[in-house]
Amino acid sequence: MKTNLILLFLILFSLGSCISDEESARQVNSGFQGNWSGNFTGDDNGSVTFVVQKEGTIVGEINLTPSNTKESINGYVNFDGKFDMNTKSNYKFSGYLKESKSSGVWTKNNLTGNFSFQKQ
Repeated sequence: MKTNLILLFLILFSLGSCISDEESARQVNSGFQGNWSGNFTGDDNGSVTFVVQKEGTIVGEINLTPSNTKESINGYVNFDGKFDMNTKSNYKFSGYLKESKSSGVWTKNNLTGNFSFQKQ
C-alpha cells in the first residue's frame, strides 16, 4: 500500500512538472520582445520607455512632465500579450500588448488616465 502511494505521488509530480515546463517554454522567446515607448495622460502626464526581454520581463522608466521626474518601472508580459507593470510609487499600467501597439488605462492610488505604447 505504501509503495502504491509513493508511485502515485511520483506520477502526479511528473505530470505537474510537464505542465509547468510547457508554460515556461512559451516564454523562451516572447513575441513582444523589443523596445517600446509611449505616453500617458490624465491626472498625471508623461512618457514611458521599456524593453520586453525574451522571457517576457519588462524593464523601463517613466518620465513625469513637467517635473521631469523619472522612475523605474518593471513588470511582465504573458505569452498572450497580457501585461502588468508598476513603479515603486504605485503607478500601474495594465492591458494587452498587440503586435506593435497597446493602449489602456493607468492608475496611481486615486489618480487615473490613459496610455498609448508603440513598439519601436
